[in-house]
Amino acid sequence: MPIRPTYPGVYVQEIPSGIHTITGVATSITAFIGQAKSGPVNVATHILSFADYERNFGGLDSTSYMSYAVQQFFLNGGSEAWVVRVASQSTGTDTTVLNGGTGTSTKPVLQISALSPGQSDRFTDVFIELKPSQSSSSSSGGATSSGSSSSSGSSKSSGGTTGSSSSSSSGGASSATAPTSFKLNIVSVPKKTDSPNAPADIVVESFPLSSTGFKWLTMNKTDPNYVVTQVNGTSQLVTVTDLAGDGTLPSATSPNNGELTSGAVNTDLTTLPKGKLDAHGNPQTPAQSFRITLDHTTPYTVTLAPTGQSNQPRKFTDLQDVADTIQAAVRALKKGDPAFDNFTCTLKQGSQNQLLLASGSYGRNSSVEVLKLAGDTLADDLQLVNGTAASAATSLELTGGSAGTTLLTGEEFDMFIGSRAKFEGIYALDKVDLVNLICLPGVYDSKILSFVDAYCQERRSFMIVDPKSGQSPNDVYNDMTSSDPGSVVEDLGAIKTDHGAIYYPWPELPDPLNNGNLRIFPPCGVIAGLYARTDSNRGVWKSPAGTEATLAGVQAFEYMLNNSENGILNPQGVNCLRFFPVYGFVSWGARTLRGSDDAGSEYKYVAVRRTALFLEESLLRGLQWAVFEPNDEPLWAQIRLNVGAFMQDLFRKGAFQGKTPRDAYFVKCDSETTTQEDIDHGIVNVVVGFAPLKPAEFVIISLQQIAGQLQA
Repeated sequence: MPIRPTYPGVYVQEIPSGIHTITGVATSITAFIGQAKSGPVNVATHILSFADYERNFGGLDSTSYMSYAVQQFFLNGGSEAWVVRVASQSTGTDTTVLNGGTGTSTKPVLQISALSPGQSDRFTDVFIELKPSQSSSSSSGGATSSGSSSSSGSSKSSGGTTGSSSSSSSGGASSATAPTSFKLNIVSVPKKTDSPNAPADIVVESFPLSSTGFKWLTMNKTDPNYVVTQVNGTSQLVTVTDLAGDGTLPSATSPNNGELTSGAVNTDLTTLPKGKLDAHGNPQTPAQSFRITLDHTTPYTVTLAPTGQSNQPRKFTDLQDVADTIQAAVRALKKGDPAFDNFTCTLKQGSQNQLLLASGSYGRNSSVEVLKLAGDTLADDLQLVNGTAASAATSLELTGGSAGTTLLTGEEFDMFIGSRAKFEGIYALDKVDLVNLICLPGVYDSKILSFVDAYCQERRSFMIVDPKSGQSPNDVYNDMTSSDPGSVVEDLGAIKTDHGAIYYPWPELPDPLNNGNLRIFPPCGVIAGLYARTDSNRGVWKSPAGTEATLAGVQAFEYMLNNSENGILNPQGVNCLRFFPVYGFVSWGARTLRGSDDAGSEYKYVAVRRTALFLEESLLRGLQWAVFEPNDEPLWAQIRLNVGAFMQDLFRKGAFQGKTPRDAYFVKCDSETTTQEDIDHGIVNVVVGFAPLKPAEFVIISLQQIAGQLQA
């Protein structure tokens, strides 16, 4: 803003320089589209490592080429990817149905399903807690039992680990008010066999959420705390469906806390927790502490003697006194953790000399373990070390999920090329800002690839195509030169595009799911990782091929090519994967699918096409500031300045041919490119030219012997 001087003196103002720095976009963000073990369907998920993939999609699956492709991508240098899972109609979803009603009128009322179909790598259990009846009367196994266990935690029956759904009333308590609301608790833990689950592995959801202000859920569709309204769209684990529609509540389920039952305690309790005395009245080994572990977490020390008075603690009167003291001591160990806050220690039902310790959490990960503290006999005196631990039994478990590997006729096309309005298949990427590479591992259907090609051209992306496995070089040559496009589903001759490249043959890598035995895989994952590594080390203008284009993890190829076979495929735009004794397994081709010698395309080479895409996307984003600026020479000069600075920086990095900037690139934006008619229509034209680097495919060495000079 111009300064308006009002007093004599010196004024300072900042003047815009007109420089808008253009930043080059990323070049190797890769999208993988395919089937997975589990995870969200038709949703583009951002991942930065294979660990991210494992968390979101269940890890490797022998039926999913995509799972291996993602792993190989990161193994070969990839750093950022988007994953879109597509699923067959035969894919099953983990589900459970909760019944409700009383007596003979029991019926299905609530269906709980996993958030996405597939074979989950987690156990998901469901617990229903009904709001306690207003009357003190209650039936066996009803809502009051469930409610008291989770709220007060003051008692627990020995049969508390049953896993079946029970009716909220048996008709024996006529004065009780029937519950009208409930809580839904969901516990999800990984399916591990080698080690217990860490606390971070466990996901617990309780509805309604405390943040909503509601304390209970209902089955009334008009209530704001209706179960469907509260759970769907909020839960990260499940969705719910009201099957009855008449307000019938689901029956309560029994809690399933992990427990530890002590052996028979015959110790003189009046000597505890004070140290025992020998025959001469001298203190022996103290008996006042032990170690306890709840839900496989870190062991904590439980000390029954009052702090600072370990020499003169009070004496216990009976085993109930011991139980109350242990319960209070454990609950004080870790405030805010349900396992500790709701921990109970009671006398075992039907026994006066056995303790029952129960974790305050529920779910199959709930457990109690007592360890002896070195130099202390309390755990032995209370028979806790030799006690019987009971793992939490399952309650209502979500089951029925399946991988859905069997495709229906014609279903593959519908999976990958779905409805754009619904963001299905490849169109899930419409919600992603930038994608450079697109891979459909193991997909070679030319009809599908033709749509992917069109999408790549629209998004300024590049696809890496897999050939069909089990093909000989002649088979691949025939596919690429077929005179009858579409005669076979894998006819790649119909996909003549400079927005994609094909690599042959399939590489062999160790399969972690089969003891490391070699297995063939589609090459796209390995190649996408190679692209990313080359871009990072050398730049997008360097062809991802040559002796330094090694393929990490590859141990062999499905077919070992020789020079002659390489010679018939390379001119047709097929990039060959080769093995050389000195360099190992490498990519030995740098052409696009339109790289046939006969085509004469200016985008014959992968590096040239990808460099052009990089420039287009970078300039598109970097010139947004020019929109609505006055369309005249000052604007054109600023555009020339900014684009020229961007191109000059690339020239210094070796992105273009030429010894001088004039030889390497030009930027033109003036009255010649933008006429008065263009100005009248609100158009400014910028012409950018560059001299691309092309790979030295053929290095020809000419040798000549020098004959001895003849003497005159």
